[in-house]
Amino acid sequence: MKKSRIEDVLPLSPLQEGFLFHALVDEEGTDVYTAQLTFDFEGPLDAGALKAAGERLLARHANLRVGFRHDGLKRPVQVVLREVPLPWTEVDLSGRDEAGREREATRIADEERARRFSLRRPPLLRFLLIRLAENRHRFVLTNHHILWDGWSMPVLVDELLKLYAAQGGDAALPKVTPYRNYLAWLTAQDRDAARAAWASALAGLEGPTLIAPQVADRAPELPGHVSVELTDELTARTARLARTCSATMNTLVQAAWGVLLSRMTGRDDVVFGATVSGRPPELPGVERMVGLFINTLPVRIRLRNDETVSGLLSRLQAEQTELMEHHHLGLAEVQQQAGGRDLFDTTTVFESYPLDAEAWRSPAEELKLTAVDGVDATHYSLTLAAVPGPRLTLRLGYRRDAFTEAEARQYLDRVVRLLEAMTDRPERPVGTLSLLSPDERHRLLVEWNDTARTVPEGTLPGLFEARAAQTPEAVAVVSGATRLTYAELNTRANRLAHLLIDEGVGPEQFVALALPRSADLVVAVLAVLKAGAAYLPIDPNYPAERLAYMVGDARPARVVTTAGTASAVTADVPRIVLDDHAVVERLAGCPAGDPTDRQRRQPLDPAHPAYMIYTSGSTGRPKGVVVPHRNVIRLMTETEHWFGFGSEDVWTLFHSYAFDFSVWELWGPLLYGGRLVVVPYAVSRSPQEFLNLLVQERVTVLNQTPSAFYQLMQADQEAPETGTRLALKYVIFGGEALDLRRLDDWYARHADDAPTLVNMYGITETTVHVTYMALDRESVRRDQGSLIGTGIPDLKAYVLDGALGLVSSGVVGELYVAGAGLARGYWGRPGLTSERFVACPFGGAGERMYRTGDLVRWNR
Repeated sequence: MKKSRIEDVLPLSPLQEGFLFHALVDEEGTDVYTAQLTFDFEGPLDAGALKAAGERLLARHANLRVGFRHDGLKRPVQVVLREVPLPWTEVDLSGRDEAGREREATRIADEERARRFSLRRPPLLRFLLIRLAENRHRFVLTNHHILWDGWSMPVLVDELLKLYAAQGGDAALPKVTPYRNYLAWLTAQDRDAARAAWASALAGLEGPTLIAPQVADRAPELPGHVSVELTDELTARTARLARTCSATMNTLVQAAWGVLLSRMTGRDDVVFGATVSGRPPELPGVERMVGLFINTLPVRIRLRNDETVSGLLSRLQAEQTELMEHHHLGLAEVQQQAGGRDLFDTTTVFESYPLDAEAWRSPAEELKLTAVDGVDATHYSLTLAAVPGPRLTLRLGYRRDAFTEAEARQYLDRVVRLLEAMTDRPERPVGTLSLLSPDERHRLLVEWNDTARTVPEGTLPGLFEARAAQTPEAVAVVSGATRLTYAELNTRANRLAHLLIDEGVGPEQFVALALPRSADLVVAVLAVLKAGAAYLPIDPNYPAERLAYMVGDARPARVVTTAGTASAVTADVPRIVLDDHAVVERLAGCPAGDPTDRQRRQPLDPAHPAYMIYTSGSTGRPKGVVVPHRNVIRLMTETEHWFGFGSEDVWTLFHSYAFDFSVWELWGPLLYGGRLVVVPYAVSRSPQEFLNLLVQERVTVLNQTPSAFYQLMQADQEAPETGTRLALKYVIFGGEALDLRRLDDWYARHADDAPTLVNMYGITETTVHVTYMALDRESVRRDQGSLIGTGIPDLKAYVLDGALGLVSSGVVGELYVAGAGLARGYWGRPGLTSERFVACPFGGAGERMYRTGDLVRWNR
């Protein structure tokens, strides 16, 4: 470029640097920062005069003749040329029918907008005049946003129309205040003070607030838009609320957007971008300047559930006011104060410059400006624009690769819903604001929690005894060489139960079981329940300190053990050592018949405890969870329709009986006449030996933690001859998060005989299982994270925010469980029980729900 053509060299404003960066990152795709204005004229229009007016406009404003350079420079610059030709195109569509004219005019304008500018070559604007009929024209002004902002548009259009009306004469326009004056003002600002102010404002921020992180690295496309016009009443209410709180309408819209982001991300500390005007009032002539003054800056909102809506607005207004004098700092520098990362992917803008055709009438009376429309965009996932007027209009731009039009519409509807709630009761706590429509609320509370079930009454020993009477000769338990029929198992359990009753054991008492994995373990579990007591599993393989704590905390009435495992219990508790000669003789003399309520200390009720299992204690000392009989029975009956439990099924007792997964493993076969294979501890630690056992015993129902199953998969791959001999019908996962991707090899290997894989999320406090999800290879390949399914039919699964409000589908929240599976609570810890088993705000009087502490989200 010849120096003689250069008029000036200027620095860039902060947002100009941002636009240049985005243009350079992708120089081939669509540039979303190409903006467009269209004007419809009626009446005689002189195309030559309009072109001349455009040329004079270009000559008046030096910053419309700039190109941008960065090669070999520490900082990019904008180079002002003395003269540049005006890009001008005319198209005549007057010979077409009306529908054809509109269709073609739209196509041409869209094509014009899609054509990229080279930011090196000025001018970064183009004029297009489309003749629709003899006295109807559409004027299309396309520019790169790097040249000017929305506040500049009325100035430019006013000058253009006045220059056209003057027809080359004196348009009586004021002298241009050059954009370079603003750039000079920028360089004089105290950047250190601004950095310090933003560092303070962003201190302690949790991290970025991202609505669509999956598209962060993709090149943006031209976005879609949805809009809504508020009613007269709601527009008046928003204005009244803003005045009452000494806040602007902009602050009110930002507060609603902040609440929306909080609800959609599950965070109470959110950040998003906002477009600020950037025009310093102290700069002479700034109101008539043309250029890019706006800036995009973070808005941080820390929400407090107990703060009122009006309190939030007043606080947010004060926080934003404190930062106004620092709006000149560029976004990149601001984000450096928070760790140098992108902080947000949504923005808001309050457009106080509506495109008003009436205000922009042409001075030439015979030519009327009948319509004005504008199109611009951002690269952000969502951009909320509020346009004031007799009715406030909200327009949401959305990335089409992140959201559908319906999803964008839902976001916009939620903003309106929030504004309605905020203005209806400004004194209400922020935590009570909800995004949900009545349909969404019904879906979350009713459709996805249809739990109208009658919980069957009964006790575990009663149901087992009925099964034993039906199939007395069927094999009930296999443990090594020991094979017990239902009749034999029942008889052994009865004798031990009578012994326990003679020892004074009964309902509402605990009997500790410190036994190896064996048939005797199953006998002892049944015997304790038949006596009316609840069993407390003491796994001898657990650390001695933990076992001592459990026994000391539970204070069991007796300990049932063997000589080899008796040392696991060091407390001074009366013991029944099953292989002690005296005990063996005593058992032989006990009745073989089923104990009755007349023989027990008191009648056995379904509400009496069946077992107490201690949690891991990962969040403190272990807690004993007390679970009654009816909980276990409803667990089996309410899942029966998924699995079709039957007498032909073979289950394994693979897990420690001190892990609640064992409850499911025990009663799955014993209540339905199936066979239970007790897995020796050593075999449970050897995937290859366990695989051989599955083949040998023709196991049909396998329950596994994901980590154990991954090891079993490896053993299956290393022993190809065994794979085809597995008899599995179901593999049921639980206890850990399941990595779906790791199951694809299993499906590939067992394409023809694959068992149904099921993921069941659960917790001890809700009786083993809460949800059910049958997997298939397609769901595995989609890799949607750890899918846990939907609730067991008599349970309700609520995903709630910090104020116990329902969150929308797709939003992360904490899982709460209500319904028939809830345990009694924690043994001897009423305070902790009341903290975790809380009143259910969606249920009847006295209904509880359990706070799991796990973060989940509903998918579609």
